[in-house]
Amino acid sequence: MAEAAPPWFTAWSIKFQEPVSDPRLVAAILLQKRKDERWLLLGHPTPVSERHLWSVWLALRERVLAKKMVSVSLDGEFMRLLAGTHQMSVAFKRAGIQNGDEKAWLIRLPEWSENIENTMISSDNGAHDTDAYELMSWLDAEYYAGRPSPCEDTINRLQIEFDPKDSGKTIEEFLMMQLSLTDID
Repeated sequence: MAEAAPPWFTAWSIKFQEPVSDPRLVAAILLQKRKDERWLLLGHPTPVSERHLWSVWLALRERVLAKKMVSVSLDGEFMRLLAGTHQMSVAFKRAGIQNGDEKAWLIRLPEWSENIENTMISSDNGAHDTDAYELMSWLDAEYYAGRPSPCEDTINRLQIEFDPKDSGKTIEEFLMMQLSLTDID
């Protein structure tokens, strides 16, 4: 039986009017204009699939409910987990936007239930589109059609050593394995 594809994660691919010259300024605009800490920006090549984003979201939820977050914020913890590191500065460098970036991912972290049995992974059916487009205008960016997909830039950006021939895994599989090992001491 074929495995069902997960629903789309609340992620919008965006293209900036000009390449990013000051990532801190772009991040500051987002922090000032967003409605809550569930909004964040990721460097465009970092998420590799819907499954990858949902897996990071589930890991985030687990850490929040267990009160075991490294970061003081949801957005920071999501970036840290996606980058596969304990260090926040490394997470922002790897998974955040950088000088010269032309594209990014505008992310809205979905809500979750406190009850594990009630956790549903589902699409928001456009519930946050208006807020996303408003943020895009503040960021001097526009929607750029596309969904996360693995590429060589992902490997370089996340600074991971990966050779599919040696590991026998896809980039997605490797990043999912890395996520599961992120907080093992």
